[in-house]
Amino acid sequence: MDKNGKIGGKVSIIDILVIILIIVVIGGIAVRYGSGITTAVESDKQFEYVLKVENVREYTVEALKRKGNVTDKKSEKNLGEIVDVKVEDATLQSTTAEGKIANPKLPDRYTCYVTIRATGKESENNYILEDSTELSVGRNIDLYSKYVKTTGDIQSVKVVE
Repeated sequence: MDKNGKIGGKVSIIDILVIILIIVVIGGIAVRYGSGITTAVESDKQFEYVLKVENVREYTVEALKRKGNVTDKKSEKNLGEIVDVKVEDATLQSTTAEGKIANPKLPDRYTCYVTIRATGKESENNYILEDSTELSVGRNIDLYSKYVKTTGDIQSVKVVE
């Protein structure tokens, strides 16, 4: 090391520390954003997941019954195809004046259970669609098709054999 703090007259200790810091940051990014989802991923599978779409009008029910492919507006990639729609009257949980819980039906409103079949991958902990959307119970998904735009919560996910 010379009097200017350079090793061999060319590289300083600060230069070495900066290079080490850059390597550590790159390593940290690789570990943090590395493909943890794709570890232990099995081959392509077919899934059926059920979305609960609440408090919709008859127009939306009829549009869902027309079925068709479903996409996520953000990625505009295929999230599967609607294969079944079950409809029931929408209810609203409320408390009566006596303090009892009641579930009166909402007029002209419906709850739909939309079954969607899609292709994706299965890992140890979750199911992943082809566009990297993770399917997990309780997750809210925006649903876009040729006939309808709505949103729903995933109620169940299963592998179709």
